[in-house]
Amino acid sequence: MRVHLALSILAAVAAAVTMPPPEKKQRTHTHQQPNPPVFPASVVVFAPDDANITERMAARSEVLNDRARGHFSSERLAFLFKPGRYDVEAKIGYYTSVTGLGASPYDVVFAGERGVYVDAMDPQQAGSLDTFWRSGDNFRHEASTGFRWAVSQAAPLRRIVAAGDLELFDPTAQVNYASGGYLGNSIVEGSLILGSQQQWINRNVQMNGATGGAWSNVYVGCAGAVAAPSAAGAEPRVSVVDQAPVVAAKPYIVIDEATGRYDLRVPLVAKDVVGAALDAPYRDVPFESVFVADASRHGARHINEALARGLDVVLAPGIFELESSIRMARPGAVVMGLGYATLVAPASGAPCVIANDAGGMRLASVVLQASEVPAGDSSLLRWGGDGSETDPSVLSDVFARVGGPGSLKVRASVMVHVAASHVILDNLWLWRADHAELAPGEQPRSRPVHESNCGVSSPPLLNRGLHAIDATPAR
Repeated sequence: MRVHLALSILAAVAAAVTMPPPEKKQRTHTHQQPNPPVFPASVVVFAPDDANITERMAARSEVLNDRARGHFSSERLAFLFKPGRYDVEAKIGYYTSVTGLGASPYDVVFAGERGVYVDAMDPQQAGSLDTFWRSGDNFRHEASTGFRWAVSQAAPLRRIVAAGDLELFDPTAQVNYASGGYLGNSIVEGSLILGSQQQWINRNVQMNGATGGAWSNVYVGCAGAVAAPSAAGAEPRVSVVDQAPVVAAKPYIVIDEATGRYDLRVPLVAKDVVGAALDAPYRDVPFESVFVADASRHGARHINEALARGLDVVLAPGIFELESSIRMARPGAVVMGLGYATLVAPASGAPCVIANDAGGMRLASVVLQASEVPAGDSSLLRWGGDGSETDPSVLSDVFARVGGPGSLKVRASVMVHVAASHVILDNLWLWRADHAELAPGEQPRSRPVHESNCGVSSPPLLNRGLHAIDATPAR
């Protein structure tokens, strides 16, 4: 059984948080963007009266649903669904996000026999161990056979409501290993069936019981029939944190059905949260103030210019070969990817993203990919600055990868370097790809994360195969 280099972090700041009311945020600038946004072909938007949705999804996902071709494919894909009911049978492949555009997860409903689902990608040998890089957000799933999401890392579910059971492994596979995983801010009306999942973290989930699990199960701020903490030495090891001390849900996109206009909805930071907070306070950013970056036309220069003009940024699905670092410095700035938008580090060894944390910033749903770099220190994400105690910044679903599609020269000294106070890390997977060659003498499990300031903590830490985590508080 292959053991992957993986890290899932939920890090919370134990400071009091000021909760401002919801607001519609319209910035003043002279570079108004189109609303509805103009997405590239890698974003497919469906309405409930569209014909042949199942067939269209299957055709677009042909490569990404093939393990051999899809595993390190250059294709990226996002399916967005306007409010309504969808009777579909859609298997979700690599580098694919499935997202409802409703204000509530109840606004987009997947029905039929299976709805959207994930089976084991390698049912004869590895099971779901390589079933990475896919996500589901902001919908209700009420397929007649339940909801199967048999995944490993970098495959989160957020803001979903499962009308029946949520099955996190594939019992029909000859080999049904699974190695996830993350479920956040969701409701499971049936049972959470962990099965063979080696480890799983649930954050702010309302559930009606949980069964199975192999090694480590973590529950943070969950409600309902939550598993009890395990006794010393027992397996699976169950850790329970009664409340999520400080948390903010990932931003999401909503559509106004009457006008067809889009907003980027940014949930506010809350403290001591128990259960799903589907109606939590938020601020809205209309897409007039959002720059949609297309990897075929835009690079770091365009993205940085947009951020400097006061725009937030949505990265359309694609691979961005960065010529320089993306720089985040404005309070409240948001950079969010769709469909596993991938940022490839500059050849100089500079990070994909450099942040000077001014408070309230969001980085979400991106893959940070190492490039061939010269010898010396390098990182894929450098998060510095002072931060804000009353408005922490949040990193949600940030996935770093060294190796895999590249050669043995692909490297990074530190994947993620957090040097700011008051930062929430909500689901990070930092992976030294074990499918690629290593350079002579390279240690694949060293220095994935460097925390060099106070205010970053990790109450539930799921650590698979990472031997060195530097945490040196600044004085």
